[in-house]
Amino acid sequence: MAYSLLWLIYLITSCGIAVGGAALKSSTAVACSAIPAPVVLGAKVISITTAERYNISLTNARTGFATPAGLEEVTSVEGISVCDVNVSLTHPGDDDTVNINVWLPLEGWNGRFQGVGGGGWLAGYPGGRALAYAVSQGWAAATTDGGNISASGGVLNPDALTSSGDVNWGLLVDFSSRALHETAVVGKAVAQSFYGKAPRAYFNGCSTGGRQGYMLAQKYPLDYDGILANGPALYWPTFTLTMNWAHFLMNSLKTYPSPCEYSAFQNASIAACDALDGVSDGIISDVAACNFDPHSLVGTTAKCGEEEYTITSAAATVVAKIREGPKTPWGTQLWDGMDWGMMYSSMAPTKFVNGTWVNQPDAILDSWVQYFILQDPSFDFETTTLEQLTDFYALAPALYDGVIGTSNSDLSQFRDAGRKLLSWHGMNDERIMINNTIKYRLQVEGAMGGNERVNDFYRLFFPPGVGHCGGGRGPVPRGGLDALVAWVEEGTAPDVLFGEAPSPLTGANMTRNVCLWPKVARYNGGDPLLASSFSCADSF
Repeated sequence: MAYSLLWLIYLITSCGIAVGGAALKSSTAVACSAIPAPVVLGAKVISITTAERYNISLTNARTGFATPAGLEEVTSVEGISVCDVNVSLTHPGDDDTVNINVWLPLEGWNGRFQGVGGGGWLAGYPGGRALAYAVSQGWAAATTDGGNISASGGVLNPDALTSSGDVNWGLLVDFSSRALHETAVVGKAVAQSFYGKAPRAYFNGCSTGGRQGYMLAQKYPLDYDGILANGPALYWPTFTLTMNWAHFLMNSLKTYPSPCEYSAFQNASIAACDALDGVSDGIISDVAACNFDPHSLVGTTAKCGEEEYTITSAAATVVAKIREGPKTPWGTQLWDGMDWGMMYSSMAPTKFVNGTWVNQPDAILDSWVQYFILQDPSFDFETTTLEQLTDFYALAPALYDGVIGTSNSDLSQFRDAGRKLLSWHGMNDERIMINNTIKYRLQVEGAMGGNERVNDFYRLFFPPGVGHCGGGRGPVPRGGLDALVAWVEEGTAPDVLFGEAPSPLTGANMTRNVCLWPKVARYNGGDPLLASSFSCADSF
């Protein structure tokens, strides 16, 4: 195979071969205080600090999952001790600073390194909350601020634009891809220095973290042996606009359904389509067969505690058009819509102000238009017309697909290097439509020989009823990282992922095997709470 000069350089540095007399491999472990600054091609290391920290305990360590209520799942971590490494670097000409934090367990290291992904506009989660859980499981782990394009994950920092009002391309590239690669380079290098042994390397992320995993497979295929990338925000320039579609609809129709009304539509769609897969379990599994009509609720009453709302035709139209997806003024489909059964109040949030329900804008979505499409932070998305939105759909991918689109379907270098990509996406994801992920997977299959050949290195699962990165109503896959490790290190490719959650009908524990796409879990009879009552099949 012929490689370009840059690709050869990348191969050399990623594999730890000596470059210019400086070898990355080391057979001798060093003390935490003696870890040297790693070599990062294309960047200048500004500083490296190290410190041994003992008996760290956290009550809010992130696990990477969501609770059944859709909230971030946290857990208590007690008594971990680490070598805490912080590396800051910059890229000549870009006036940026990328910070990378690595935690190396002082004891019980499992021989592996884990890159931990971010969410929203955060390239990684700051502080020990992102790393503590992984370290408690024996991993060396790292995260990055990606150049700090946002301090909150929602609102962008003013530095996203230069002083002249132009896009800060260096910072966007940091967030999109460059800092992710450098986190792998730095994390593996300091782990190797500290332990005297090169680690197996894995990436773990969801949402933005899922997009990061796919970007690494596409652009830096040698960084990780295995990538777990869930609920990925693929086609970022376009999907981000589509996330704002519900807000646009409410504004254009001057109709802002309450969370109670949205729940009524969700519950009615589930009641209409739950049994299409052959079992009534409170989950829509056969979403393709669901033909729920939200206008069937018009005139009925939605009750939530002491609240009562009469469902209007306008509210039903909002929900119907969310399902339909964005279209131009002349009816051409711009992007896919959402499936039935969603928690619509999450993707189209409203708030009660001065006695009425109004739109609750999403800073992540608005900032994409303000900073990167229009370069005008003062722009009010609430005033957007359908003609403007149509223009945004044309402009955004033209400008940014090559930077942050994360849509390259050629994974041949990733495949040829023996790497593995494992991904699951909740079918009730209320933030990122599953059609994004299906679209990308089909493009990869078209480019790389079909489903079976792609399954050799890229496996995809869609758990029914599961929300964004977890939560929702369905059984959430819990063993994805373990399955990935077994695939990489033992050659055992997963055909199912085991999931569990409280039953939405009874609250009892419900287990289910999530089948390798495009297979589905067919009900064979017996207790629907048990995974053993289902088998993977081509159809329901």
